[in-house]
Amino acid sequence: MMKTKTHTPTPATTPAMIQAYWLKLFHGQACHEEAIYWHGFGDRIYADTYASPFVIRLYHSNPCDPRVAYLSAVHGIVEWRFGIKTLGYANCSVVTDPEQIIWLDSLFWQYIITEEQGKTIGRPSTIRRVVEHHIRTGVKPIANRIREYNEQFG
Repeated sequence: MMKTKTHTPTPATTPAMIQAYWLKLFHGQACHEEAIYWHGFGDRIYADTYASPFVIRLYHSNPCDPRVAYLSAVHGIVEWRFGIKTLGYANCSVVTDPEQIIWLDSLFWQYIITEEQGKTIGRPSTIRRVVEHHIRTGVKPIANRIREYNEQFG
């Protein structure tokens, strides 16, 4: 009986997206914490531009919600970690579940899409579908293709 190799699904988020977010914070904002206008996990994002490695933290503004997700690119490989806040980055496990990766990528993408892309894509559920399509097919979410994604998945 042959064993099949399994591998962790590759997030749709790329090291370039993480770098672009770092540049956005470093050059344009004094405060590294943002709120998005939806309720639930991921309504807050925090990153210290001077930390090495650069790690982005997504969490909930409600202090009673202990969940946290960490996004980083180590040696050019994007990695999500998920756990509870008190454990910290190093002690949270790496996410290997494809559905969780899609969910976390789509939360982060809501922070990095341009204003124009946001108008075109619209709903967070459409962003999730774009992320899922990218992970499953490897097709890059190029800005001028967002309208195609919206028509296909919207």
